[in-house]
Amino acid sequence: LDQLAALGWTVIDQGPGIPTDRTKSLRASFREVTLRDVFNHAVRAINTTADGRTWLTDKQLDDLHDELFGQSGRSLLESNEAVLKLLFRSQVDANELTGEQYPNVKLIDFEHPERNQFHAISQFRIDTPGATKGFIIPDIVLFVNGLPLAVIECKEANVFTSNPMFEAFQQLMRYSDQREETKQSGLREGEPRLFFTNQLLIRTSGEQADIGTITSTDEEFFFPWRDIYPEKYRTFTPPLGKMRPQETLIQGVLPKETLLDLIRTCSIFMGVGQKRVKVVARYQQYRAVCKIIDRLRKGKTPNDRSGVIWHTQGSGKSLLMAF
Repeated sequence: LDQLAALGWTVIDQGPGIPTDRTKSLRASFREVTLRDVFNHAVRAINTTADGRTWLTDKQLDDLHDELFGQSGRSLLESNEAVLKLLFRSQVDANELTGEQYPNVKLIDFEHPERNQFHAISQFRIDTPGATKGFIIPDIVLFVNGLPLAVIECKEANVFTSNPMFEAFQQLMRYSDQREETKQSGLREGEPRLFFTNQLLIRTSGEQADIGTITSTDEEFFFPWRDIYPEKYRTFTPPLGKMRPQETLIQGVLPKETLLDLIRTCSIFMGVGQKRVKVVARYQQYRAVCKIIDRLRKGKTPNDRSGVIWHTQGSGKSLLMAF
């Protein structure tokens, strides 16, 4: 949380224990999975006319929010894929100030990260009536414009937890109702709505940290982030005075512009065998994409705008080209 604060995130640390005051997490109810007031304010602010006037009405904002989370009859994967498209391209019926019909609406301003609102909230309690437990409490949820884009589960190795990373994985699967035991029993133990807008699952024990997506239902599809790029984020003060995988992942993945880059250009859905999966770039792919684009934009000659990337087998060359 301290490291996220240093990166410009608004941090709400609710401390240990079970939260009892919903207003501390900027909500009217523990059933809500979004920050509605933040969503309304942020989305209204980033959608303006040419002369700088906001134009979205309260009803239009309600309709946009309902479209994101009204994914009835769809699986979690189908809902997540549909929502990602809406993050890139949403519309409303009309701009009542200009008369324009079916104008596009930005839910996130990907081109200007500083215009969005970024919140990191710890101990994010969500009540789950009718489930096996009365509520879930993800350790940290990351929001952009009030939408939950990442869920982080933090575990430590102790006498009760010999494999903290596996325990974190199990918790993430439980929160999203994707544990095999849950599917077979037909019981509900999580809140899938929290994951409709989700772009990253992160698990960490400090000495280990990695990322996955909602289709990373096997531990082998979580990957560490081993490098910090862009290089300007490499210079920082680690809160505990040392660099571990957790610090590298935060500094490499969660700067505002990096996170929005990964969502916008480095997250895709694809078929693998009989399954459809969601894939996010690994650190070497993201670094290569950034360097390719930078060279294409800044190169003055054909030679400056070309180059060679050295690959190892299995490093994701085809996905790199897609990104």
